[in-house]
Amino acid sequence: MQKIGLIGAMDEEIELYLSELEGMIKTELCGFTFFSGKLANKEVVIVKSGAGKVNSAICTQILIINFKVSSIIFTGVAGALNPDLNIKDIVISKDSIQHDINAEDLGFEKGQIPFTELRIFTASEELRKIASSSAKSIGLNAIEGRILTGDQFITTKEKSEALRKEFKGDCVDMESASVAHVCELNNMPHLIIRSISDKADHSAAIDFTEFCKAASKNSFLLVKGLISNLKENKKEKIDIQKIIKSKIRTVPDWPKKGIMFRDITTLLKDKGGFNQMIDLLVERYKNKKIDVVVGIESRGFITGAVLANRLGLGFVLIRKPGKLPAETIFEEYDLEYGKDKIEIHKDAIEKGDKVLLADDLIATGGTALAACKLITKLGGEIVECSFIIDLPDLGGKNKLEKAGYKVFNLIEFEGG
Repeated sequence: MQKIGLIGAMDEEIELYLSELEGMIKTELCGFTFFSGKLANKEVVIVKSGAGKVNSAICTQILIINFKVSSIIFTGVAGALNPDLNIKDIVISKDSIQHDINAEDLGFEKGQIPFTELRIFTASEELRKIASSSAKSIGLNAIEGRILTGDQFITTKEKSEALRKEFKGDCVDMESASVAHVCELNNMPHLIIRSISDKADHSAAIDFTEFCKAASKNSFLLVKGLISNLKENKKEKIDIQKIIKSKIRTVPDWPKKGIMFRDITTLLKDKGGFNQMIDLLVERYKNKKIDVVVGIESRGFITGAVLANRLGLGFVLIRKPGKLPAETIFEEYDLEYGKDKIEIHKDAIEKGDKVLLADDLIATGGTALAACKLITKLGGEIVECSFIIDLPDLGGKNKLEKAGYKVFNLIEFEGG
């Protein structure tokens, strides 16, 4: 079940959320108050973070770990950097950067987290598109742009112009990129929505109390519309998964009596079903910072190679013994009677590569677990093990998860 984490920066917007929250449950953690319930018929958890990167990061991690949310939306105010933005305009995040991190003396770009590749944190494309559509439907002036974050209050025209020039930001605040940073580390979809409180040249004076009321109302209406439409979008995905499942043929008693074989060849020959399946996988993995896709012989070659191509990545093969021409390493795994093994080229994966493992089906999990061990032997870091089909009665998915690997499957079939 989807559960949305909502972080608000102001009392005014939190009050609007709470006024329509059904079945409210209040939880105190680490000095913050979390409100659980239903908003727009969707499970949500709401919290006011307060100012600064540390506060917002703590709230985000608690939402992920303690409340098991499936995505996070953060709303609040920001100062304009883009001269085309006016007071009360909305910026919907395409991405965000922490502008106050500077380790240039160590050889890193401004904004880059030292000793990592992390600098630009990309928002969920799905959430962004729905938010933009929702803003348009209620008549808000909104753009999709870059949000800069730092633990400092920007008050001068000169500083705003410098940030705009260096980071190409559209607005600046004290929290957004820290939320995005935590979401990135947890593979959590996120979106930031910011109401503009002043112009880039700091020329316009406002009544901040009145602004907060108007901005909070706009954010509330936008988020409520987003959540409502997200529910429809989720239903559409479930319907697509049902369609994909309907195109997979079951062959009884093959390859031996008692086996119900799930045959994906009927899905692969259906161009609509095949495309829909790959589209769902691309949507899941396009923002996960994957370096390479690894497929297991043999049907994993089909889905894995197509997915790698669509993601703009390279593809690596794991094969049965004697099939790979260059130097290999191998891993043995247990069969019902005896053992088998699989191999990978020794130079197929670089140390530190972020790897997506792909196959058509997870059953007992022996082959998949052996594949994971091969990847880690070469220094690869497995982002996720991805399958079209899970046979939960055979326990393979649980075996991989107990070994510490993340597992995703599009559909499942009961029985063997």
